[in-house]
Amino acid sequence: MFSADRSARVLAPIALAAALIVPGPALAQKVDRHAAVTAQALYDQATAEMDAGRFASACGKLEEVARLVPEGLGAKLTLGQCYEAWGKLASAWAQYTIVEALAAKAGQAERSARAGAWAAALKPRLATLTVHVPEAVRAYPGLAITRDGVPLGRAQWDAALPVDTGEHEIVAKARNRATWRRSTVVTADGEAVSVAIPALEPDRRDPPASASRTPRSAAGGAQRAAGLVVGGAGLVGAGVGVFFGVRAAIKLNESNAGGHCHDGNICDEVGYAARRQAVTAGDVSTVLLIAGGAVLAGGVALFLTAPRPEGPGAHIALGPRGIALRGGF
Repeated sequence: MFSADRSARVLAPIALAAALIVPGPALAQKVDRHAAVTAQALYDQATAEMDAGRFASACGKLEEVARLVPEGLGAKLTLGQCYEAWGKLASAWAQYTIVEALAAKAGQAERSARAGAWAAALKPRLATLTVHVPEAVRAYPGLAITRDGVPLGRAQWDAALPVDTGEHEIVAKARNRATWRRSTVVTADGEAVSVAIPALEPDRRDPPASASRTPRSAAGGAQRAAGLVVGGAGLVGAGVGVFFGVRAAIKLNESNAGGHCHDGNICDEVGYAARRQAVTAGDVSTVLLIAGGAVLAGGVALFLTAPRPEGPGAHIALGPRGIALRGGF
């Protein structure tokens, strides 16, 4: 059986019911009837589960009651008792301090004093967890640290903060850095645990753009080399085309020599064979000259459009006193 202060357990449901039932324009704006009925039913079930020792289920229901009726101080106080009985002293202490402040603001001095006394009694028993963040780690762009999925602001770094006993996960993230995570266990009430965030490794999956970019000078050199190769191939093709053009002219002259062909392209067998070879060589020459010229032009274009190395370079200039070499190396 749950053995917490029975007077508070009796007063809490009365206060909750009063908060839900008492009419008034301000209260009517805050609580709708459906939320009020649901909250009261959950509260009754939770207190019964607390008496039976089922604190995990009871605390979950009381958390929902507190969400449905934020102004229900009695439910918050009972939620603190549930946490305390469950062994979650830091959560209980937080609830008591919240009720202490809200009750004092609402003019409920007796309830405020009771909550404050319970919070003071728990404080020496609280376990703490400190997340130490070295200065070098603090300088990481976009650094974000969470504890159990809840962000830890900079003011909470290197501060001993109350935590419940059990396992807690610390996660650190930063821009262009691999995510670091560590689980630590707080084993006993009053224990002081510290976790230090180490230097975060560079994120290998998403390297900076500058690291993967090909240097301008290397890219330009490769393109100029490709231009020379392509242009050389075009030049060779054009040269072969010239050779076949010369051959076509020679064969045409052979067909005309020795009277093998006459006016009107009338030829004997020798002249006809020479004329046929001349036509074939001429066709090959035409194709090679056109293709070779196109390839040569492409190679020249590749060479001329290649990126130049960054920074100042040397160049030749024509001035009034002659040719000059300018620039830096």
